[in-house]
Amino acid sequence: MNKNRPKVSVLLSVHNHENYVGQAIESVLRQTFQDWELIIIDDCSQDRSPDVARQYQDERIQFYRSEENKGAILTFNELLKKAAGEYIASLDSDDVWYDNKLEEQIAYLEQHREIAACFSWAEFIDEEGALYSSTNKECDCDIRIFMHKNRTQAQCLRYFFDNDNYLCRSSVVMRSAVVDEIGGFDPRFRVLHDYEYWGRMIQKHPVYLFQKPLLWYRRVSVDNNSLSAVNRKNVTRVLNEHQMIVYTMIKEMDPQIFCEAFGDLLKKEVTNDTELLCEKYFVLLHWTMLGTVNNRQVALRFFHDFMDENVINTLQQEYHYSWQDYYKEMEEAWQLYPLDFYEDYREMAEKQASTESVNRALVQENEGYQKEIRRLIREIQGMSQTISWKITRPLRAAKRFAGRKRH
Repeated sequence: MNKNRPKVSVLLSVHNHENYVGQAIESVLRQTFQDWELIIIDDCSQDRSPDVARQYQDERIQFYRSEENKGAILTFNELLKKAAGEYIASLDSDDVWYDNKLEEQIAYLEQHREIAACFSWAEFIDEEGALYSSTNKECDCDIRIFMHKNRTQAQCLRYFFDNDNYLCRSSVVMRSAVVDEIGGFDPRFRVLHDYEYWGRMIQKHPVYLFQKPLLWYRRVSVDNNSLSAVNRKNVTRVLNEHQMIVYTMIKEMDPQIFCEAFGDLLKKEVTNDTELLCEKYFVLLHWTMLGTVNNRQVALRFFHDFMDENVINTLQQEYHYSWQDYYKEMEEAWQLYPLDFYEDYREMAEKQASTESVNRALVQENEGYQKEIRRLIREIQGMSQTISWKITRPLRAAKRFAGRKRH
């Protein structure tokens, strides 16, 4: 065993976070558990992020800079290749760890060898580091999103199937051996890479979720063109990625875990591989996108890929599922996305654009009024300094007095 091998490798990728990356690095330096290495890759930032990161001189810190912007997924996979620790921890460059985070999580993993990774809850902070929970400021997502109970592998995967990811990447500490086993992030999933990765891990191993926050998770205002923004392009991307992930999740799910996860949906007890394929098909027919749209496309893809003559006969004889039933499913198969949602989104986007246009016109009009008022004030001030203005002051006073007498 290499005596110089750190216990944990902390991986930090940064892109244009000059205001936050220093706080992230300092939270690693403050850890009560000190047997770590910190590997930083700057993904071709256009701000001062590299300069900020280089300021921290510690022999345990490695700093690298990409000459081209590769994106979060490929950068994180590069970090994984450089990691030498027995454990791997991830930290986003705008998040901040509690001082005792690594100590508590490493201690737990040392005592529970069956656990592949542990996560924690997180407290949401804004651009200034203020807690959303203690201010009146509104966050654009649910600040309780990571606050879940612990679940078995089957329960985790069922939640992933019915909903989506609830595990925070900046909270994870995972075993390097598990990363070696399952590989790195899949670059096909630009937005939902965490969701896919945790699902792939949980297919093989249990994970643990600390029932308390161990970090501050920063949620900042996003540009409408960023991956975090809610716009049609990103919604389309999420829906496409979600379909691919759910298909693979069900296809590769262990039979025992599958039966435990979907026991309430099974039509009969599974006794062989053919029945397992039938049950997986029926479960996929129940899948809903965004919790509202029953999308049969994933199920029909599964049918086309795995239904041979033996499975078709089993469907007909044991499940009383005929070709006519299949044809009926096909009638609704091509509702790939919630089109009503898109139409509502388009209408709202148009209304917002119209409102913004009116607001800009009003602002410009108001600026014109303000400019004219400032001009008149300057003119009056100039007049008040003239000799004629001063000479006629008694006449103006007498006129005001006469006006008051008439009333």
